[in-house]
Parts: sequence; C-alpha cells; structure tokens
Amino acid sequence: MSIGIGDNLGKSFGFAKDSLIGKWLNWLLLIIVTIIPFVNLIGNGIYLKIYRGEEPVVKNIGKAFIDGLLLCIIAIIYMIIPAIVDVLVGGLGLVGSIISLIVTIAFVLILIPAEYAFAQKGFGAAFAFGDHFAKIKKIGWGQYILSVLVFFIVVAILGSIAVLIPVIGWIFLPFVFIFSMKFVANLFA
Repeated sequence: MSIGIGDNLGKSFGFAKDSLIGKWLNWLLLIIVTIIPFVNLIGNGIYLKIYRGEEPVVKNIGKAFIDGLLLCIIAIIYMIIPAIVDVLVGGLGLVGSIISLIVTIAFVLILIPAEYAFAQKGFGAAFAFGDHFAKIKKIGWGQYILSVLVFFIVVAILGSIAVLIPVIGWIFLPFVFIFSMKFVANLFA
C-alpha cells in the first residue's frame, strides 16, 4: 500500500518548506540553478538528490550537472515515440490529437518511475520497463494515475503562481521543484 494522496501532499509541502526556510544561501543558489538555461541542468541534478533520500543542497555541482544532463537525455528518449506519433497523426484533426495525447500520457506515466529508478540505480535502470510496471502495480494503477493527476494539477497551480509573478515568482520555483520531487519519492518509497 502506498502513501495516501492527502498525506503525500502534506509531507511534500512540509519537506519543501523545511528544505528552504532558514537556509537562505542554499535557497538563493537553488533559484540561480533553476532559472538560468543550461545551468538548470545542475538544478535538475540537485533536485534529483531528493529521489535518493538526500537534501537538495547545492554542492558537488559537477555530479549534479551530469545527473541533470542524463535526466534530460532519459526524458528525450522516452518522448521520441510520442513525438513520432504526433507527427504521424497530426493531420487527423481531433482524432489525431486524442491519439497523440493518449500516447504521450502513457509514456509520461512510465517516465516518472524511470527517472526515480535512474536516481536510485543509474542510467540503465531508467529503461528497466518491467521494474517500472511492477512499481506502478504495487501502488495500484488507479491510485497511481489519480496521484499523478493530482500531482500535475498542484504543480500546475504552484508553477503558474511562480511564473506569473515577475521576478518574485522565481523565489518560489525551488519550492515547486522540491515539492514535486518529494511527492514522487514518497509515492515510490
């Protein structure tokens, strides 16, 4: 049995708050590695530490950069088939859009445990599809899909708030990323 959605939301918010409040220098560094293009690969690697049960502290930036780059490569590989499907069915109007959306959602549902597996066991583990399906089955497909749906809604709301407030919103972005990573980590723990 996995963690309940409400409990996960509360614990993830608490973790994000505790990771930032009173840690002003690290918070400032997280803002920098989150908002600057290309440097944000370091941010991705820092946030990935949460999947390993570590604090998102800005240090070992070389390793964080490599982890962030590999995470990006994994996401690109996973999204190749949805991109191909989108191109192939793009001219079919609404039916093509629905097909493309379904394929994309299916791949995103598998990408989430793939990224978690990468953090835990390395690059090859991101493509251990049987393990990903086993993790999802352990949670339960319905619970997993509902958790992911709630997760995306909450992240969309938090992300929108952070992006819509010029400059000041940037301060909030590390909170969104830490919350997101902790929510997924709790789901698979």
